[in-house]
Amino acid sequence: MDIQLVVFDLDGTLIGAPMDFKEIKERLRNKLLEEGIPKELIGNLTPMYETLIRISQKTGIDFEYLHSFLVELEIERAKESYLFEGTRKLLEFLRDNGIKLALMTRSSRKATEFTLKKHEIMNLFDLIVTRDDVPWKEVKPNNGHLQAILDHFKIPSTKTVVVGDHGYDLIPAKALGTLSVLVTSNESGRMSFQIDEKANFEIPTIKEAIPLFKRLLNTYVVVPAYNEEKTIEMVLERLLEYFKKSEIIVINDGSKDRTKEIAERKGVVVLSHLVNRGLGGALGTGIKYALLKGAEVVLTFDADGQHRIEDALKVMKPVIEGKVDFAVGSRLKGDVTQMPFVKRLGNSILDFITAAFAGKYVTDSQSGLRCLNRKCASKLRITCDRYAVSSEIIIEAAKNGCKISEVPIKAVYTEYTKKKGTNIIEGIKIAFDLIIEKLR
Repeated sequence: MDIQLVVFDLDGTLIGAPMDFKEIKERLRNKLLEEGIPKELIGNLTPMYETLIRISQKTGIDFEYLHSFLVELEIERAKESYLFEGTRKLLEFLRDNGIKLALMTRSSRKATEFTLKKHEIMNLFDLIVTRDDVPWKEVKPNNGHLQAILDHFKIPSTKTVVVGDHGYDLIPAKALGTLSVLVTSNESGRMSFQIDEKANFEIPTIKEAIPLFKRLLNTYVVVPAYNEEKTIEMVLERLLEYFKKSEIIVINDGSKDRTKEIAERKGVVVLSHLVNRGLGGALGTGIKYALLKGAEVVLTFDADGQHRIEDALKVMKPVIEGKVDFAVGSRLKGDVTQMPFVKRLGNSILDFITAAFAGKYVTDSQSGLRCLNRKCASKLRITCDRYAVSSEIIIEAAKNGCKISEVPIKAVYTEYTKKKGTNIIEGIKIAFDLIIEKLR
């Protein structure tokens, strides 16, 4: 993937400390009570920084004076802080791969710089944005931190990854369209309340981030294409939002139209078959090329426009996280309202035939949206040239012990895409080809 910028949260993501935020909140409350501020005005101090602003506005007490109490507590906490295992290695790994690094934190600049200098990682960041650097109404979970970072680097949001441990990190990431990674298991440094937000990818602790980023940075997309001049440009534009040109492999499968010309104009890798070999031949060529180029993960994506890029990211998720070897995007587990009945019926028949050979039932064996890790992709022996390859890949993966999961997706059906893929007649042909091939 074309990752150019990674933006980190600090507390709970990269560092922890014995003093948690519940203790800071309680000690701040006591200090405010000592100053004679009514407990009704203090409330539950969630969130602390904004509450101090509200107290200042209502009492007329100088905000900087009130703010100094919180800053002192943050620095006291920072004195006992520690780096989570894997933090330094991750930052150095990303920098070695030419990726810009930024920090967005709700901590004060004084406490942030103290912490980074203490752990000797300040020089690893290209930009640091604290709560002091944005208007208070724009502090996380609002968009101010992240927007300032994106504006500074002028890097597209789709080529940016936000790494955090809290919904406050994910909300701006989602609003501005960046990818996100959530650290789920770190307790030290986590805020005293939770926000339910979903990330693109999850890891238990920061030390699992390096293998995750290695997979992300070495994900290739295989796009089989036969006479797809009507849709190939749009499909490639979607993919180029997230992937490098060198990572997108279009297999021009003997097309008679302008498919090859359009794909080459977009600058992606184009491999051409002199004659039409069918979907199986195209996928075989594309997967083999991706593996030769060092792919850790291979995503297959149809050229007819029926797949959504947001679904591709969902299908990638369990493979990128290292939870499975092979993920299939299932239209039958998602929204099937647009899926023509004849396609559903044809797919269902093929699902049962596939299951008979694979020993595993997959609800949408004919889906063209798949994601495989290197280990699983390397074990595939593709012999079916045409549509039967979709079943064959599942059979091969199951036979070789690949862990398989399904991810609900929604296919986009137009008059054009309805003519593509499987129907009842095509399903019979596929079933016949599959049975003949597997009984040889």
